[in-house]
Amino acid sequence: MISTAKRLINTISKSTSPFHTTVEAINQLNNAGFEELLWDSDWCLVPGNKYYITPFNTTLFAFKINENFNKSDIIKIATAHIDNPGLRIKANPEHFQDNYMKVNTEIYGGAILSTWFDRPLSIAGRVFLKGETHTTPKMELVDFRKPLLMIPNLSIHMNRSVNDGIALNNQIDIIPVAGITSNKEKDNHFITDLIADKLNVTIDEILSYELCVYNCENGCIAGVNDEFIMAPRIDNISSVQACLTGIIESDCTNGIDLIALFDHEEVGSRSKNGAASNLLPFVLERIYNKLGINRDEYLKSVLKGFFLSLDVAHATNPNHPEKYDITSRVQVNDGIALKSTSKQNYCGDGETNAILQSLAKEHDIPYVVNYLRSDSVGGSTLGSILSCVLPMKCADLGAPIFAMHSAMETMGVNDQYNLERFTKAFFTSL
Repeated sequence: MISTAKRLINTISKSTSPFHTTVEAINQLNNAGFEELLWDSDWCLVPGNKYYITPFNTTLFAFKINENFNKSDIIKIATAHIDNPGLRIKANPEHFQDNYMKVNTEIYGGAILSTWFDRPLSIAGRVFLKGETHTTPKMELVDFRKPLLMIPNLSIHMNRSVNDGIALNNQIDIIPVAGITSNKEKDNHFITDLIADKLNVTIDEILSYELCVYNCENGCIAGVNDEFIMAPRIDNISSVQACLTGIIESDCTNGIDLIALFDHEEVGSRSKNGAASNLLPFVLERIYNKLGINRDEYLKSVLKGFFLSLDVAHATNPNHPEKYDITSRVQVNDGIALKSTSKQNYCGDGETNAILQSLAKEHDIPYVVNYLRSDSVGGSTLGSILSCVLPMKCADLGAPIFAMHSAMETMGVNDQYNLERFTKAFFTSL
């Protein structure tokens, strides 16, 4: 179990932006013998082989066509999202307060903003440079991997009510400080200068960028009995790793197994490469078409399929048990959470829950059926969104964590181990 936790911590350390998460996933898939496909190329798919594709260089699909595949087999899918709440850097972000160099940012997703104060922050993302033509810019990834920024708290002496709770203004309070300048004119484009130096290009070559501010503290194993994992971005790299482990280590001879790692879940999934798009149905139809299966057979196969939406769940905070359901609380290391609600914030129903509970029992994997309080709205997942465009059996589940959407989150060592076991069992045995 500790080795599983250490692998997750290592994956998180490399997953500093959605784009870097995709690269880390590709590295694991390449090491496992998966072959890359290009969207605008013809596909030659062979049963017994395994493939991956990244249509927009973020959202990633990887699949195995098992060696005894035939058109009557079901397709099994596990999904997760690769983005996480935090800060994104705006264009032309450099500005100054006295001699302090500051970076203009916007909030991405539903971050717990107070947790970003007084932490070592770095920058990662992708940069677009001039290409051979206007329509073919060159993309480069950048990750500074060292503390560059901070958001300083106002001291208690200047804000005596800080421990009573304060309202934060996104445009005033959540603006990182990058340093001190003695020459504002020289440092007028200090972020662009940093990028140019890192990529060894001129400023004029930089057209645009998508840059994340991330917490660069290292993850660790914690607790008296080494029972916890503390790290940034557990939501949702824990599920990404479970998808990767599941499809790489599973052993099934029938059907198609696929993982889908989506971008933009934290901001609603409504983008060309989000779960609300037709991207996954397009990928599936191309797969079936290249296997010689017509659209009618493809549509019949989809309705027989099953997908899992893997995303973290709310572990009961021991200081606030009153915030959780009275009969279905979930505690860290008690088992994976099968998330349920009649409101359909989570996908799934009684039938799919029964199937997954039976699968968990067969493989001796602990689980808890988890509901939120009836007076709590809660969040939603890509599962409920994806099920609208991909009608098949589906269910939401994940590892319970403390402090969801914090700059530093906590989960159980056992829970990551069991989530990966369950995903592997889903592909192998369902």
